[in-house]
Amino acid sequence: MPRHEDGQRPVNPRILQDAAYREGARRAEFSEAVKKTDLPASCQTGLGAVTNLAAIPIQLGCGPSPFWPSLFPHGGARNRAGRTSEGLPLDKAQSLIAAAKRAGAIGRPFNRVITVHWETAGLTDAEAMWATTAFLKYWREWLGGQTAYLWTRENGGGKGSHLHILAHLPEGREIEGRRSMRWIVRVTGKPYRRGVIMTEKIGGARQPAGALYSENLGTLLAYVLKGAEPEAAAALGIDHKHGGRIIGKRCGISRNLARPVSKR
Repeated sequence: MPRHEDGQRPVNPRILQDAAYREGARRAEFSEAVKKTDLPASCQTGLGAVTNLAAIPIQLGCGPSPFWPSLFPHGGARNRAGRTSEGLPLDKAQSLIAAAKRAGAIGRPFNRVITVHWETAGLTDAEAMWATTAFLKYWREWLGGQTAYLWTRENGGGKGSHLHILAHLPEGREIEGRRSMRWIVRVTGKPYRRGVIMTEKIGGARQPAGALYSENLGTLLAYVLKGAEPEAAAALGIDHKHGGRIIGKRCGISRNLARPVSKR
């Protein structure tokens, strides 16, 4: 696990412990997204349980969810301060959906949703990309690489710059509040602030081939993709919400979910 020893003050465990107790109550920002919701009858056709994880019928509204070649070789394009965007284009959104399906196919279905509020942590959006990279490095190294994930960034909406992650947490591992808060302190170099990080389990993840999990995963994908461009959201059949202006990369996936685009 990476360490930041140069000139950094040691983390006060009492501060982290107190913060953990304050954060012990369940947060509700995306609580509705991790529960089973009612779909229109027209959307429920073919949503039955399947045994092949690669064929999980991820449901996004009433829109299509095709398997799309990955557009994120080796983690995606480099972050640049001059690179900005106002929303996810359709091809990137479809690639994230494909990554979610591939996570199930390789036996690492997403079972955890994480949100990190970088602005609350004291960072600007220009700093949020490298902070995201550092946080995900802690996540990978803690799990010894036994994970898979996708992420999207948003800005504005009263929350400022923030990060959404759908990830696989191996059986028997639990993400403790104290551990994740310690990562935030190391990444930002600032004392932990209440409400910076929130996490929930994805309902039905113990049976990833079941209809409940498929439905919940589809709901969560619609949630993290809501910042797609209006035309892209319409094509996918999900509600659009402006995700704000982002500096640098807007989304990405773990390398084990990347598939090179086939050359014809």
